[in-house]
Amino acid sequence: MHLEDGYNLQEKHRRLLMNKYCGRYLRHKHLHRFIIYGESVQDKFEHNRRLTNPATTAVQQAIHGLAYTVYGKPDVRRLMFEVFDVEQIQPKAV
Repeated sequence: MHLEDGYNLQEKHRRLLMNKYCGRYLRHKHLHRFIIYGESVQDKFEHNRRLTNPATTAVQQAIHGLAYTVYGKPDVRRLMFEVFDVEQIQPKAV
């Protein structure tokens, strides 16, 4: 049988309470959109958001493949990274 030490138990309890009550409070006040998350958490959110709409990802990959076929890889890479602004080509939030 595994017993957790006091610090880990206290930390787990604190996180559980913070998620339950502070999250509810922030959602009630409509402030949850202003929470700043770490880079890894944002990447996970973005990954999950893309998984919810696989058609968009499939269409994006098909267009990308077609562009490779028609124009060739060097020109497509040049267009992606030199001509277009990176923020401009990002998919819009769902």
